[in-house]
Amino acid sequence: MYKYLSMKHNKILLVIGLLVLSAAGFIVSCTKDKLNTKTPVSPFPPIVDSNSSFTEEFTNVSELPGKGWIFKNNSEPVGSYGWRQGLYQAAPSSKFPVPIIGFPAYSASSSPNDFISCDASCVNLEGNISSWLITPPLNVKNGDQVIFWARALDDLQYMIFTTDRVQVLMDTTSGTPDVGTSATSTGTFSNLLLDINDGYVENDNNGFPIEWTQYTITISGLGSPKTNARFAFRYFGTDAGINGPFYASVVGIDKLSFVSQ
Repeated sequence: MYKYLSMKHNKILLVIGLLVLSAAGFIVSCTKDKLNTKTPVSPFPPIVDSNSSFTEEFTNVSELPGKGWIFKNNSEPVGSYGWRQGLYQAAPSSKFPVPIIGFPAYSASSSPNDFISCDASCVNLEGNISSWLITPPLNVKNGDQVIFWARALDDLQYMIFTTDRVQVLMDTTSGTPDVGTSATSTGTFSNLLLDINDGYVENDNNGFPIEWTQYTITISGLGSPKTNARFAFRYFGTDAGINGPFYASVVGIDKLSFVSQ
């Protein structure tokens, strides 16, 4: 009984911590700007040169819309944040079970927050999570690769059980980002390339990795090279959130590379 109460108490503290950090805007250090996910973005940004591979380190997430990246949060009911600057901050209270919330970047140049993250605050307490991070338009062909590092919160330090899921999808139709308007829709992103923890296994039990893990996707099956293609990272979950049976925590992506062969 004592262990159960401690687990419940720590879960409540973690929830309060995430909400306090979200409300206070402490997510980004003084060297970074907080991402405004509602900033209007042109649907037709420049196409990235398909002959040049690139790497995005997510050092300053607020600059991504200017590079052609798209953010959209279709979670129901929608929360206060979607994808944003990496979450690695001091706990809001000395009574918190751990001194730091989140985790440091895999590849940091100026701050441990040098990555992009999404967490339980993208949905309002409980519901269906569907928060999208969409790349600029690309020219894509078979053999090209998408390489990135990802991880979730190490829930072993909180004594709670967290469950996270991220999908990687591709759209090869027009370059205009269409993910629909509901938490279940995927729009023109009909090509599922990767589904991390689609079985909703607890993260500390071989679910979403709780240490930085590299993923490599090699494009195949295209009948011909595609112009204006896009890749999307979707933080996804049903009946999830801080009150849901599937308790979402924090996920991060770092050092994303598109390798044109």
